[in-house]
Amino acid sequence: MKIEEIKERIRVLENNENEEEYDEMLDECGLDTSVYPASMVLKKVDEIAYRCGFSDYNDSELCELQEELEELEEVKEDGK
Repeated sequence: MKIEEIKERIRVLENNENEEEYDEMLDECGLDTSVYPASMVLKKVDEIAYRCGFSDYNDSELCELQEELEELEEVKEDGK
């Protein structure tokens, strides 16, 4: 991933603009209810758990991206 792509991804995560992505992740690894997606069930049954999970998901993604960004910027600086 390039520096600008990482910065854009960080912006999306910081602004919580990735709820659809989080829902897809939940649906892929959640219970197969055959009727309702896991993300919808969690959102309706326990909205607090859904929001906490979403926040944890974003925090984890942000941490990884910020580390990657720092490494890329160091490499860029060393190359100058």
